[in-house]
Amino acid sequence: MKRNLLMILGIYLGLLGVCYLGMHEISPRHTVFLLVDAILFMSTLHYMDDKRQFIKGMALGMGLLCSIFIIRFLTPVEMKAWEVYTFLSFSFALCNILLILTAVIPHIYLKRAFVLLGGAIVLLVVIICWGYYFSEHAWLNVEAVMAALQTNSAEAFSYVHDRTGFMALVLIFFLAATLFLLVKIMCKVSVRKLSATGYVVLLVLFALSGVLLVRTSDNFVLSIYEETKDYQREYDEYARQREERQHNLAQNVTIDSQGQDGVFVLVIGESENRDHMSAYGYNLETTPWLDKMASDPNMILFQNAYSCHVQTVPVITYAMTEKNQYNTVDLEKAVSLIEVAKAAGYETVWLSNQVRYGSWGTPISVIADAADKQIWINSHQGNTLDTDYYDEELVNKLDEIKPGKKMLIVLHLMGSHISYQDRYPASFEKFMTDGNTGEYDNSVLYNDFVMSKLLDKVASWQNFKGLVYFSDHSEAIDSGKSHNPATFSLDMTNIPLYMYFAPTWQQDNAQRFSNLRQAKDYYFTNDLIFDTMLGIMGISSSQLTDSANDLSADGYNHDLARFKTLYGKKSIQDVVKK
Repeated sequence: MKRNLLMILGIYLGLLGVCYLGMHEISPRHTVFLLVDAILFMSTLHYMDDKRQFIKGMALGMGLLCSIFIIRFLTPVEMKAWEVYTFLSFSFALCNILLILTAVIPHIYLKRAFVLLGGAIVLLVVIICWGYYFSEHAWLNVEAVMAALQTNSAEAFSYVHDRTGFMALVLIFFLAATLFLLVKIMCKVSVRKLSATGYVVLLVLFALSGVLLVRTSDNFVLSIYEETKDYQREYDEYARQREERQHNLAQNVTIDSQGQDGVFVLVIGESENRDHMSAYGYNLETTPWLDKMASDPNMILFQNAYSCHVQTVPVITYAMTEKNQYNTVDLEKAVSLIEVAKAAGYETVWLSNQVRYGSWGTPISVIADAADKQIWINSHQGNTLDTDYYDEELVNKLDEIKPGKKMLIVLHLMGSHISYQDRYPASFEKFMTDGNTGEYDNSVLYNDFVMSKLLDKVASWQNFKGLVYFSDHSEAIDSGKSHNPATFSLDMTNIPLYMYFAPTWQQDNAQRFSNLRQAKDYYFTNDLIFDTMLGIMGISSSQLTDSANDLSADGYNHDLARFKTLYGKKSIQDVVKK
């Protein structure tokens, strides 16, 4: 008995010492978990037939799970002592449960199947964490998980293929070998011959391990899962309340001004970085059309536009709805630009070259579904990254639309979405720089061509009034960081924004046009597109619109200090100064 107590004390102090060496601090309240680990370990070990195999299995399982700690230390993510204690105890409880279950399974084939399944699940979590690290050199976050859930498998594979290197393959091989070794060792774990009382005690130890597992489930790995559930729940609620929003809009919201006649076009680009556009000063001629159009009196090229986030779904969810970083509107209650335009008597059209549905669906689909007419040229709908057509096909599809008296047309391009080489035809293979920068610049060049054709088409319509183009977010192409919020840098938000207006609209809206010209150097985040588009279209409602967020309004607030990104987590002013 005394020997066991000393062993428990030794294990406890050993765990405590290792944690202190790594963190240089102690969280007294959470050290209880480490003591429970030691007690459960020695108690369970007592009932094992081959204690050496049990110890090996525990060591290997703990080593596999705790390798995740290395990622946390390699990335600039703050970690506290209690997080170390909690995840360490969670890992122990999980391993102890798996070992007890394995030990009581009598048949070797069932034992092997169980260990293989349990080990594979544990291995998958570890591979995801390490794979993301090798891809982004960052700790896995909820935004990354949501981005994966809201895309299709082919797009995810393409992204991983472009972002991971040889070390990721080495890691997967190493972890697979570890799984094989784990199966081999754990299959030798069994309980010694026990009486009924012994099995009852073992059952109690199993239950206590389960309690410890639950008590330590609030850890930095499982928190990603919980936050993702909360994130998805908010999106699901947005979809669920669509009918309620439309009813509320019709019954309780007063549209003070029903808007102007004419066709208004809103184009959403993809992953376009203005720093790689010659119209914004880039040293390669990637935007020859926009270079010329910048001096056109009908065109306004805005210099300081930023994205409100660095991923598509969060950006479009805010840009196309009443919700933004600067108000307190609940997302699920935020009406969309499409819904308001319809309430004001506009015919609405949505054309897209993006996948209609990701793995879990997104608010983008919900917003688009409210349009009177939808054209999705990606026939594969979530099964593949291929879209069958380049973006120019969207211009051709405009022939299927009969311009109406009052109409809003939204086009969502594939733009410069990774993989860049898939976004343009071979005839646009102009830039051949090292790495994938040349491919990215070629996609920008093709996007410029598409926009030239698009504007030519819509400007020829008799009732055309204006076109607004903005990119959802940018791409940190020079640093190779793509657009990952975990490795945030300002160039992920440096988006282009430009507008073109027909002379008839300018004549009818002289003050607004003057305001927009004056605002070309003002700061702007694209979650204010909702207010700005309503202003341009002449739709107003004291319950929905805010002139401080309308770039075309007299009262637009362009104070740099107020502008944020990453849903308010980063100040544009702070990152601009850096």
